[in-house]
Amino acid sequence: MKNFLLSCLVLPSFTAVAAFVTWKVVGPPDRSVSCNPEVLPEHHVCLKTVREWPQEEVLWVDARPRKLWEQDGVENSVLVNDQEDWVDLEMEFMTRAFGDGTNTLKTVVVYCDQSGCSSSKYVADRLRVVATDLDLKVFVLEGGVKALRAEAAR
Repeated sequence: MKNFLLSCLVLPSFTAVAAFVTWKVVGPPDRSVSCNPEVLPEHHVCLKTVREWPQEEVLWVDARPRKLWEQDGVENSVLVNDQEDWVDLEMEFMTRAFGDGTNTLKTVVVYCDQSGCSSSKYVADRLRVVATDLDLKVFVLEGGVKALRAEAAR
């Protein structure tokens, strides 16, 4: 029993020391979101590509629940998700996109919690139907909010 308890104490200690040494030698883990535009599905876009576009022509759409959007949504983004009344949210989207009667927007970028989030794909598909008549392109941000957080951490 003593050997077992000793092993339970010594093994994690060695592991912690090895992890610390690795951190010091190699550095912290790379938390960036990798994105290769050449292999992305249709209507998906990398954050780096979005940053190359004129930002006054981009409207960010948050497809996450309202609580998360209120906590850390992209500045000047609009909430459109599949958890709330679609008509109200779509009206807010239309107001933000064309509220003053002028349209400088060319692109809508939808994001949610992660790369494989079905909410952003659903919202983008629904907005694409509306946006086609308005000459807007709608994309899903590859990596979602994690890509935005990784960029902010740099």
